[in-house]
Amino acid sequence: MMRLRTFQRLSIIATLGLASIAHAQNDTQNDARNDAPRGAQAPREKPAFPSLRFNDRSNGEKAVRNLGAALPAVAAHYGKTPEEFRRQLLEDRSVWLDKEGRVFFVEAPLGAEITSGSDLAPPGAVYPLDQTFFLHSRPSSKRKIYLDFNGHRTSGTSWNRSYGVDPIVSPAFDLDGIPSTFNSTELGVIQNVWRRVAEDYAPFDVDVTTEEPPADQMTRLSSSDLTFGVRVVITKNFTASTPRGNCGCGGFAYLGVFDSTSESGKPAFVFYDNLGSREKAIAEAVSHEAGHTVGLSHDGTSTTGYYSGHGTGPTGWAPIMGVGYSRELVQFSKGEYYNANNKEDDFAMMHGNGVSVAVDDFGNTFETAATLAGTAQNGLNSFGVKGVVESPADLDVFRFTSGIGTVSISATPFERSPNLDIVIRLHDASGNVIASANPLDYLNGSIGFSVPTAGTYYLSIRGTGKGNPLSTGYTAYGSIGRYAISVSAPLTAN
Repeated sequence: MMRLRTFQRLSIIATLGLASIAHAQNDTQNDARNDAPRGAQAPREKPAFPSLRFNDRSNGEKAVRNLGAALPAVAAHYGKTPEEFRRQLLEDRSVWLDKEGRVFFVEAPLGAEITSGSDLAPPGAVYPLDQTFFLHSRPSSKRKIYLDFNGHRTSGTSWNRSYGVDPIVSPAFDLDGIPSTFNSTELGVIQNVWRRVAEDYAPFDVDVTTEEPPADQMTRLSSSDLTFGVRVVITKNFTASTPRGNCGCGGFAYLGVFDSTSESGKPAFVFYDNLGSREKAIAEAVSHEAGHTVGLSHDGTSTTGYYSGHGTGPTGWAPIMGVGYSRELVQFSKGEYYNANNKEDDFAMMHGNGVSVAVDDFGNTFETAATLAGTAQNGLNSFGVKGVVESPADLDVFRFTSGIGTVSISATPFERSPNLDIVIRLHDASGNVIASANPLDYLNGSIGFSVPTAGTYYLSIRGTGKGNPLSTGYTAYGSIGRYAISVSAPLTAN
């Protein structure tokens, strides 16, 4: 790593502690459909990549012509049919082939989208400043997405060959023109970019971190090596002074290299100076470029390579692999919006490239419900819990006791750039739904319900969609992520 700035390391490591922290009908007890692959498994065995050599990189029709009879083999390597891959090359002008026929994305300039959005959250650090470069979302995970704000030296990669520069010297993140230190504003932006990206990847078994992992945790040595990751370098655009010329882009990344046994297609780059140096824009770009490395292609329409979404306010929606700079709710997608040009299942594609759904943190049935331990005060029991909805089918169920009187429940998604639209339900001891909440234009929910008898009650939480995804709504597919629940219930009589 190239340390262009100095920062004192302390022994405290800030972590999120993720494991601790269409609507369903009244069949919650039987609704345990969490059949997605979970945990750090071996990625799919990709078909061998053919040996190719071209004079220069290419895109569009030229790329299709260059591949010729090799196109089906290259498509299969990337998990696509020949027809899907050919259409992608012809329609998405940001898709390129390098001299070996490998796919990479050079993101189109998106200045209007960047300036039209708002960060919609207060600036500033939320953790002690001395913890900024030791943040982890899942520190025990074998898979890493390292957000490198510290400067990096890239040598011997496809990027060096493509741009005719070796090494590529990437300066550290710098907003004040003083490259030797980070000020409090810069540290706050770094923390909050990390928080947003960590939320995007919270349901998956991958550690989003600002602390550089050891080399052996990032480099995959063979197909049997289950510990690996990718670096995303957040830096200034270096391409203007290269023989290739200025990309004018917000970043670039190779497709499907997260689990590669070669480091040639790494790292991915995000150019914050081309993104208005804005926290939200940087974070959206980081999640997007990291998405390419785990096999995801662009979500667009028949007329644009990047879909910028629809709707307004907290439920204004866009896909992560489109462009979400101007929307509040930005989720993974499988192309269920109007005129979508990419129907790939993001979660299945990620799994095939080394990032799987995390192990479920809470039970999905009344039998496996987690029992909430309350704190008694002033005649009430207070319960609190944090968790993660890890998949569209995930249902987290909790058990608590209440005396006669009003039970108050509040459920909120993560406080910065949440991905989860919550529906909560209160159930009686037999599992019947007796109250529920899912505000139409908001992601959180609250219940106030007077229970008629003392005893055991259940609370369930899951992700949900909104309205018609073909107009201004969205499905429950990408409604996954972190939440916090608080419950207040009357004490039971002694």
